Amino acid sequence: MNIQIGHTLDSSEIYGPGLRAVLWVQGCTLACKGCWNSQYWSRLAGATSTTEEILEQWKKNPGLEGVTLLGGEPLQQAEAVLNLIQGAQELGLSVFLYTGYEPEDFTSVMQACFNMSDIVVTGRYVHALRNTNLRWRGSTNQVVHFPTPRYQSLQFEERHEVEVHLSSEGELAVYGYATDEFLTSIEVKS
Repeated sequence: MNIQIGHTLDSSEIYGPGLRAVLWVQGCTLACKGCWNSQYWSRLAGATSTTEEILEQWKKNPGLEGVTLLGGEPLQQAEAVLNLIQGAQELGLSVFLYTGYEPEDFTSVMQACFNMSDIVVTGRYVHALRNTNLRWRGSTNQVVHFPTPRYQSLQFEERHEVEVHLSSEGELAVYGYATDEFLTSIEVKS
């Protein structure tokens, strides 16, 4: 099944519990003001992949606890995302899903994605409610849900998380909610 993707990350420790593969789905019509991921709004950008190819990559990635799906808006490609969620579970991986939709907005396929995910953050990003000290959320209106038993007893503290990756080509990539001060502190001078 085809899916439009904006970006992938083979391993991260800030997008949910444990070591996780992260996939940014390409395409979002919600267009929340101040969104940190507006580069993933256009359905015409990114790359087309198949859920089978993505699952094969996850299968080859040892040590993963789970996968995190965000975007863009994953539930605007709900059938493909449901396929990924089912495949991840068959691989023994946990699933963390981000969506700007509220549960009352869900179609039956969106509801299935929610029900099968271990952790789900719901709600649109609201710039006026921005708080970079929240864990796994960007604004205070967003809600963390634990639909399956896997993480229901998980205790997590609110904290600001940023991750820096250095590629084999020497390029830095920053993930999470980095402040301008932090970005300036790691800026490479030539």
